[in-house]
Amino acid sequence: MKKKLQFLLFPFLLWGCTDNIRFGTGTMEAYVPVYAQAGNLDDIAVETPKAIEKPGKVYVIGNLLLQNDINKGVHLIDISNRNQPRKISFLRVPFSTEISVKNQYLYVNNFNDLLVFDLNNPQNPILVKRLNNVFPYHNSEYPPATNVFFECVDHSKGIVVDWKLELVKDPKCRR
Repeated sequence: MKKKLQFLLFPFLLWGCTDNIRFGTGTMEAYVPVYAQAGNLDDIAVETPKAIEKPGKVYVIGNLLLQNDINKGVHLIDISNRNQPRKISFLRVPFSTEISVKNQYLYVNNFNDLLVFDLNNPQNPILVKRLNNVFPYHNSEYPPATNVFFECVDHSKGIVVDWKLELVKDPKCRR
C-alpha cells in the first residue's frame, strides 16, 4: 500500500517543484540567432593583423601558419622564427568556418560558397576563384544544443549563421 501511495504522489511532487523558468517566462540565458545579410558575404578584404577572437582550424605551409577565426576570416602568421611568430595580415572572409590548404592555395568557405586564394604573397592573398553554392544550405533554424530555450528565428532579419548565449526575456522557442 505504501508503494502505491508513493507512485501516485510522485507526479504531484514533480509538478510542485517546477517554477516559471521551466516554461520560458522571465529573463533567462537562451540562444539568440546571429543574422547575416546576403550583401555581407562579399565583404572580403585583406587587412592589417588583428587579435584572434574565435580560433578555428590551423594549417601550416612552410613558414606560413594559417589560423581560421570563425565567422571572421583567416590570420596569416610568419613562423620562420618559431620563437617569435609574426602576424602578417588578416584575410576578412565573413562567415568562414572551415579552411584547407593545398600547394599555395587557401580554400575557405564563405557561408555556402567556396573561395580559393593564391598565397604566393601572404601579405596580399589574391582571390582567384569563387564557386557559388558549393556547400548545401546549413539548417540553422535551431541552436547547437538541445533541451534549451532560444529566440525564434525571424527570416526577415537575414540568414542565421551562428548562435550565441544571451540573457533573454521570455524566450518563445524551445528545442
